[in-house]
Amino acid sequence: MLRHVLHNLELAIACMLATLILFMIISLLTIQPAIGTITETDIAPGQIHCRSEQVLTDEAGHKWEIMLFTNQVDFPQVASLNLRLSGLSSSLRIQSQKPLVVNDSSDLYEVSNIFLEKSPLPSIGQYDLKKIIPQLSTEKLLLEIPLENGKSSRLHIPQTMVQEWQEVAAKTANPSQKFPSNFQLVC
Repeated sequence: MLRHVLHNLELAIACMLATLILFMIISLLTIQPAIGTITETDIAPGQIHCRSEQVLTDEAGHKWEIMLFTNQVDFPQVASLNLRLSGLSSSLRIQSQKPLVVNDSSDLYEVSNIFLEKSPLPSIGQYDLKKIIPQLSTEKLLLEIPLENGKSSRLHIPQTMVQEWQEVAAKTANPSQKFPSNFQLVC
């Protein structure tokens, strides 16, 4: 009788462990929610640095740090609205002579890498999106990052992140609108 109870207990524990392992595998394979942070910093009188940054995974499973930032001098003029893409794997090497392709499901945009000559690291590219941000739909985007191996890294930007970028662009166009010093947008 005791053996029968112990055997049933072992089976129950094994089922619980299998369920837990299956749950962990499923949670690792699903897309994690993007947590974006918009940070605004007064650098000097008349100079504001505003940025939004996240980490996303491309279709091949590589992680990328995505930072959209401005350096604003002499309100309301925005000097630039830069998108910096940093591959978090040493195997990711951005082809700086080829443009970043931005696809918003209705239009394609090509944006040149600011680091045409020499980037700080081969896995970093920086692109001025000042001209195209207002034109982007609020739908999700697909970024095609040109790599040195001739392939492209395909990075899906969720709709909430596009909206956050447009908030940063709107903030830089309207300096009276203030974010808290560390505003978090949880998607």
